[in-house]
Amino acid sequence: MEIILQGVQARLNSKVPELKYIDEDWGQLDYYYPNPPVKWPCSLIDATAATWSNAGNLQQLGLVQVKIRVADMKLTNSSAKAPSGQKTVSFSFFVLLRNIYKALHGWSGDESYTALIRTATNRVKREDGVRIYEVTFTTNFTDNSAVEQLETSPKPTLRFNVSKL
Repeated sequence: MEIILQGVQARLNSKVPELKYIDEDWGQLDYYYPNPPVKWPCSLIDATAATWSNAGNLQQLGLVQVKIRVADMKLTNSSAKAPSGQKTVSFSFFVLLRNIYKALHGWSGDESYTALIRTATNRVKREDGVRIYEVTFTTNFTDNSAVEQLETSPKPTLRFNVSKL
């Protein structure tokens, strides 16, 4: 599945320049309070679930969920009475979410998985000023890593000793 994660990372890096940090999600936002080791805004990518079925010949088909946690430190005012410039900056987070959707929805970076389809968006509430939305994409992945690679060995050469015949 690393091919999916690497592909998503490369795609976001090339298509969503607003992101300052793109990485695999290994808990950067959860275990490093008050200073997560990220730059804002960031996206953290993980394959969070897969259900597998048999495709025969030692291959499996997986329905894989790829979760992108999009986070930013909310530092600007977005109230109805805030200056329009502050509101624009504050609501630019939703433009970022839309740009991530546009970059990934319907895209596939490799023949081993189908086009990603956005299937869910959820807000994660926090008390520390970090705004997080989780965007889940789903793809079908063909895993053929268990297929034995057939080794071809040279055919033995038959030698006859004609003097003993």
